[in-house]
Amino acid sequence: MKFQIECNSLLKNNQMCLICNRSFQTKEARLIVCSDQGDCYGDVCPECIVRGATWIGSQLQQFWCK
Repeated sequence: MKFQIECNSLLKNNQMCLICNRSFQTKEARLIVCSDQGDCYGDVCPECIVRGATWIGSQLQQFWCK
């Protein structure tokens, strides 16, 4: 799993958070979760980002191990 940060050229674009499934508007930058091969799984909302990479990783492990 990798985290990819991209500039957001489409301001005020609505996305669903990969972690908490809440809708949010993207800001100037986006955090995208990708596989080690570069396949993108989805965006992470600001509320989940502030919890940190370790927390995000543990949430994703729980999600994929179900």
